[in-house]
Amino acid sequence: MMKQLEEKDTQLDDMTQEVREKERLLEEKNQIMGQREKLLEEKENQLEEKDNQLKEKDLQLEDSNHRLGEKDKLLEERDKLLEGKENELKERRQEVEEKDNLLEEREKQLKARDKQVEDVNNENAELAQQICDVKTEVERLRREISAQMTEHGETSDTGSILPVRRRHSKDDPPDMGGETSDTDPTLPLRRRHSMELIPPSMGGESSSPDSPVSPSVSELRLVLLGRTGAGRSAAGNTILGREEFGAQASPSAVTQRSKRREGDVCGRRLVLVDTPDWFCPGLSLEEMRQDEGLCVRLSAPGPHAFLLVIPVEPSKGEERGVLERIEEVFGESCWEHTVILFTHEDGLKEQSIEEFLQAGSQDLQQLVEKSGSRYHVLNIKDRAHGTQVSELLDQVEEMVAGNRESFYSSQTYQEAEDQVREIEGNIQRERVERKQREERDLRERLQKEFQDSLIKIEGVIQEHEGDIRTLSERTSELERQVKEERDEEKKRQLERELKRESDRREEMERKMEIFRDKTENERREMEERHRQEIEMMENYEGEARVEAERNLMKIVLPELQRNIMISQTKMQREFSRQMEEKNRQMKEKNRQIEEKNRQMNEKDKHMEEKNRHMEEKDRHMEEKDGEMERLRQNLKEVREAHSVLQKRMEREGKGQRALIGLLGWVRRNSSSWLLHNLT
Repeated sequence: MMKQLEEKDTQLDDMTQEVREKERLLEEKNQIMGQREKLLEEKENQLEEKDNQLKEKDLQLEDSNHRLGEKDKLLEERDKLLEGKENELKERRQEVEEKDNLLEEREKQLKARDKQVEDVNNENAELAQQICDVKTEVERLRREISAQMTEHGETSDTGSILPVRRRHSKDDPPDMGGETSDTDPTLPLRRRHSMELIPPSMGGESSSPDSPVSPSVSELRLVLLGRTGAGRSAAGNTILGREEFGAQASPSAVTQRSKRREGDVCGRRLVLVDTPDWFCPGLSLEEMRQDEGLCVRLSAPGPHAFLLVIPVEPSKGEERGVLERIEEVFGESCWEHTVILFTHEDGLKEQSIEEFLQAGSQDLQQLVEKSGSRYHVLNIKDRAHGTQVSELLDQVEEMVAGNRESFYSSQTYQEAEDQVREIEGNIQRERVERKQREERDLRERLQKEFQDSLIKIEGVIQEHEGDIRTLSERTSELERQVKEERDEEKKRQLERELKRESDRREEMERKMEIFRDKTENERREMEERHRQEIEMMENYEGEARVEAERNLMKIVLPELQRNIMISQTKMQREFSRQMEEKNRQMKEKNRQIEEKNRQMNEKDKHMEEKNRHMEEKDRHMEEKDGEMERLRQNLKEVREAHSVLQKRMEREGKGQRALIGLLGWVRRNSSSWLLHNLT
């Protein structure tokens, strides 16, 4: 029995060692599985990184596609721009053709003008001949008179004859300057009549300080004064009962120029003039004077009251500048027509206006004293309170009634009214001057058009002649090349080109010949028409007209011809310069178009290169996608193997635990079983 027990113990020890060995193997397998799990986690992390990289690549591809789309749009815009340039070039060519047609028309007109000039020269020659005849006749009459005086020997007869000749000379046609004698007497008459049409004053009221006016019946003219942000415009809106001026709740909303608004308030016709901030230190004297003149015109013949707007708020020390500027602009007498208007927005609930004045600065109190303690409080926020406006107007009427003048009339306002009258008189006088100026401008414009036509026509002729010379030179060059060329094919090509150039030159010469014939025919027609007109004029006009035209042409024609020649030379040079400039611009445009085409070709090549790179990138991405798919498949196989191994290890673990439990039970029960058998 003992031997069996020992064998059993030996078996148990062996089994225990086997179990321990298997436990060790299981631990090693667990470690291997842990390492494999770590490897799997690392693989998963790598796969996630690959996925993120793929996403980034996708984003980069989308961004590249977006940029390519923008590039395509830019290319389309460039194409449109090139099309626009081509259209502009076509339009320029059409303009050049139109200018050529215009030059042809101008050339025709120039031929007609040349015909007229020749006719005038012929007429001048005839007039000169007539003058010589008249001088001969006058000399003959003088000799006859001298002979008669010698025969009679009476000097008194000479005195009687000369006055007769002077009386008869009045019947002769006057020269061109004699027309001023007919027009001079009318000018004073026009000035007298124009002054009679000027109204005596503006606004329909007398500007005399002694004219009593009942302000309750006539209109009240009020001028709003004050700093920026004081509430001038808001006060004007409150008085009128509607939005007429821009509100000045903030310093950014300011009145730039004086404005005039009218309305019926409390049964009165009211005129309000809102002025800008004349008390700003940054305002220049010139700007203030300009707006002061505007205020004078808007309130002419004079305001009944100045409303000095001051906000009910702590003093900023600006009252002294306001007082000095008012006296500088309107004078000391303006205070008799001034009412201080204190504005607020429910700001007097805690104190009265008297308390505000007592707590105010000394300059503010001096302003109140200057205005005769005339002030009024106006709530610019509460427009429904109608009594405050009516009380203000009553106070203004009381002030006007207490003054000797019905309204304020200073030297500035009188000067403005005088200026208005002077301007109206100048307008009447300038009408005749404007008419004469328009006639003079018309003559100058016609003369300028004549000179322009002459220059343009000569430019066209020179251009055609230049084309002919160019074609001749080209033909000579081609002939020389034909003689020097040995290759038959090139020789035939040069001969064809030479034939084309020769045909072009013949066509150009034929056109020039037709053009010369046409212009010559037009010249003859114009000469014939002008001759007929001259004959008609000679039939209907007398010696006075002939003498006047002779004197005029004698004075004007040499100067006109000289000016025409000078202008013709200058304009011909200018036209040549402009044509060269146009040619240079056209060459520059062609060069720019060629440069654009070259750039577009380079861009196309660049885009093709980019497309090739994108295709390579797509191919690489497809290869990476295949590799990622293989990695996913391998990972899946590893996970499946791991799950199978884990299940098998779990099964082996259960068997080992059962065996260990059995061995423990055997050890626990072996001793008791042995004792039981021994007993």
